[in-house]
Order: sequence, then C-alpha cells, then structure tokens
Amino acid sequence: MSGHVDYPVADYEPMAATALSDADRWPLMTPAAEAMLDRLRTHPSAPRYNHACGDRLTASARDNLVAYRSQLASGFSSPDWIMPLVERVYRTVPRYRGKPVPTTLAEVPTTDRHDLLSHAETHVPDDADLSELIVYRTSGSRGPAATVPMTPEFCALDLPVMQHILSSLGVPVRGGAARVSLVNVYDQPVAYQFASVSSYLDGAGVLKVNLHESGWRAPADRQEFLDACTPELYTGNPISLTKLATLPLRSRPTAVLSGAMALGTSLRSRLSARFECPVIDLYGITEAGLIAWRPDNGPHRLLPRKMHVEILSPTGTPCAPGERGEIVVTCGENPLLPLLRYRTGDHAALRGTTLVDLEGRDPVRYQAADGAWINSIELTHVLSLLSLTAWQLHQDEAGAVRVDVHGAADGVEQAVRSLLGPVPIEVRETNLARDAKPQRYSSRLAGALVV
Repeated sequence: MSGHVDYPVADYEPMAATALSDADRWPLMTPAAEAMLDRLRTHPSAPRYNHACGDRLTASARDNLVAYRSQLASGFSSPDWIMPLVERVYRTVPRYRGKPVPTTLAEVPTTDRHDLLSHAETHVPDDADLSELIVYRTSGSRGPAATVPMTPEFCALDLPVMQHILSSLGVPVRGGAARVSLVNVYDQPVAYQFASVSSYLDGAGVLKVNLHESGWRAPADRQEFLDACTPELYTGNPISLTKLATLPLRSRPTAVLSGAMALGTSLRSRLSARFECPVIDLYGITEAGLIAWRPDNGPHRLLPRKMHVEILSPTGTPCAPGERGEIVVTCGENPLLPLLRYRTGDHAALRGTTLVDLEGRDPVRYQAADGAWINSIELTHVLSLLSLTAWQLHQDEAGAVRVDVHGAADGVEQAVRSLLGPVPIEVRETNLARDAKPQRYSSRLAGALVV
C-alpha cells in the first residue's frame, strides 16, 4: 500500500514532547553502549526516527532482572505467594481496602479491562514507589483501551522471559554493546520509531521500526539498515512479520517471535523457511506481560512465572480440566498494578501447564474499494479519534462492512470510509457494554486473515 493522502491521523512530530535527557533514559549507559546508540541514530539508511525511549533501569533493577531469569529456570512451582499477595492487595490497594480479606483466592471477585478504564489510580497500592512511574496506554486491539501503570523493571521483564524461552530451544541471546539484539517491527502508516540500548543486555542495541514506506527516506533503506544491524531477534505481529519476510534481507536472525495476534500454521512455516530459524508464538497481555508460548503448532506452554492462571465459565465458575473458558490471571509482578483474578477476554482450555485451543487476536485485514488491503490497526487509529468506548467491525464475503458501535456513532462512517473508500458501510448503535475485550475485527472475505 502506498499510503493515503488524506490519512486522518497525523504522523508523530519527532521529539515534540521530549522530557528526558539521555542520562535520564539510560542511567547505566557505558561508553560502548553510547557508541552503539550513536551508530544506530546516525546510520545513513536509518529510519525516520520520531521518538526517543530508554530503559531507565537502575543497577538494582538490572540485578533483579538477572536474578529473575535464574528464578525462571527453576520455576515458581509453589503457590505459597498467592494468599500473601491477596492480603497485601486488600490492605494497600484503594479498590479493595476496607473489604473483608478473602480466605481463598476463589472468594476474590474477578476484574477486567473495564475496571481500568476510568479509575486506574484505584488499582495502585498506597505504598507504591511512584518515582519511576511509567503510564502505558494499551492499543485497544480488542475492546476499550486501558491505562496501565508500570515500572521500568516491569517493562523490561519480557527480556529475561524471552531469553528463558529461547534457551529452552538451545538459542542463546548474547547481547553486548557490539551487537543489536532485538528489532521490533511494525507495518502501519503511523508508528513510533526509535533507537535504544538495553542495560540488561549489556548495552546491546534495541530498535522499534516501522516497515511502512512512509517511515523511511527511501524504500531500499529498510533492507540496508536491517542488514547493517543483523539483529539476533525480530519481534512483531503476523502482519508486520509478513512484510518483513518480503524484504530481500541477506542477514538471518537466530529467532523470530510473534505476538499480539494469532499466528497461523502456514505463516509460521513461511517465516521459518524464510529466516531459517525458530518462530515462536507468544501470548500475553500488557497488564500482566507474557503468559504462554509455543515453538510449534501445538498447545501454548504456560511460562514458569509467579503467575496463577484459571479458566472460568461466563458465570465465573471454574471450568473442568480440558473445558474451554476465559483465561483469568493473578500476578503481583507489576508493583504498580497487582492483578487479582483479572479476566483477559481470551479463551482456552487448561490441560496441565498448557493452554489448548487458545483464541487470541486474529490478524484481520480489510479490502478497500480499490482492492488495497488495510490492516485493522489503521482502523483503530481513525476510530480512536472519535473517543468511542467500544466497536466491532465486520466485512462480509462481498466486501460490505458493518460497524457496531457502543454509544453515539457520529463520524464512524466517515472515518472508516477514509481508509476503505466507497464500499458499502452500515453503522449500528448498540450496547457492547461488559463484553470483556470483544473481538473488534472480523471478516469473511477471502484473504482477510494472515494464515
């Protein structure tokens, strides 16, 4: 897709809200890491960076992450941490404070994303250290977006978790300031792009880049820059990884990790053949981090984190082993947002330590009137401007689109038409309230799903 001249979301204005210095972004910056950062920032084929982001890790946070990786290797097999977490949450978190403390986890009422929409502050413990507060707003790929408070250490937790996953496959993540360890790829008209280094990975380069042509000075720069980086790992969603596979890259990563959307069987095979490396399917949510993974097309394996997973029926009762239901997590690893029985909106059956038939977020594309494919994230961009609480968008076999909107539908048809053009569009105002993390996007059009 060549882009939309009337695309209604302005690109990020580079550094328009810069508030931190490099010293603030990387408290543990070494001369070698600084040289890597300068190399990434000044490369002649570098993307059009429009953001700056550092890890903000202190020495103690880095040490905690190193220790955490060792703990993952041994696993958190004992559930002894669950009730102390419940007691602490009921004592310190405004949402729970003053209520009788349950004697079992099953007595704790469930929560969901709607509970985080307007009063995220009531989920933060009174005794939490806010000096390193990061406020992350989720993309809202399924259901309303939520505000998630977190710390730099929790933000970086995915790194030791990914190292643990890859080490079980015999794939090392070496790190070090002489190499780029990770490139996170996107493919959309509007996206953050930045160069960073990871103190946890001893100064290794970490990048977020947008493979859409609008993010580069020349299309060929994408190949030149990524081959110059030769990253150990690529991460992205199935749509962006499909775009990555079309580039004539000469370099090969040691692994590709896919998340955010469901990874199809045939796409996994194509990516594995293209990059000649393992392709890992990750499952997680922003609020809790990574939950499960799979190296093949079998069930997803639960990660040995300090996280408790339940499968509940729509009425909130526990499902029998092997019975499908909603995935519910309890986790206290984010000190600014401890979660008790948090409904993810995703569904699976639990068998032992695996999630079977996990229903995640499908990588849906929509066909415009001129035949171009439009990613669902682009529709999220234009519809998010309307401050809608929730919506569901479906394209039928003939290309007609139906949009169900919770609340007023003013501007919805115009927003969708700005991307899809003169296709038939029906907008309906309906009640989507309490539909926890609904499937926003669906299609019956051939080729809409990346499978």
